[in-house]
Amino acid sequence: MRFHKESTAEPPSDANQLLEDSQGVLLANGHDADPAASVLFSKAASALEKVRTTSSNAVDQSKALALSADSYAHESPWQVAGGALAVGALLGFALSRR
Repeated sequence: MRFHKESTAEPPSDANQLLEDSQGVLLANGHDADPAASVLFSKAASALEKVRTTSSNAVDQSKALALSADSYAHESPWQVAGGALAVGALLGFALSRR
């Protein structure tokens, strides 16, 4: 299993569009017009940045885990096949006893 597609962890474009629109409204009215709106915008921007960071970390960790599992499966395929057989047998046994 090889990762060919370069994907970046980005939140939905709707969230980015909402943030850009709210920034445009704040700039059009001026930051001093409504301090509560400015605070709300800064909170939304920090939350979006947190989401970006967290999703990027999750993607990086899952890629590393997938690459590790892939290399382990290539190094010892019989152990992987035996483990899959054991799990399948246990699931089959458990589901047949219902």
